[in-house]
Amino acid sequence: MVTIKNKYILLAAGFWLLGIALTGVGAYGKSHQWETTATLLTVGISAQAVGFGFLGFAIMQAVFRKK
Repeated sequence: MVTIKNKYILLAAGFWLLGIALTGVGAYGKSHQWETTATLLTVGISAQAVGFGFLGFAIMQAVFRKK
């Protein structure tokens, strides 16, 4: 079993997957002319950006901790 010790990587993965899901629902809603499509797409893309930000933070944290 693989253990992930850095909570920021888990947080990044959660935001990224949430972003993918919201973007997918937004794309589905766009083809069905939902009123909330723009909000779903915006929040989905923003969640992906936050996820990548946490991933970058976790990578930089790992780089600077090495001695």
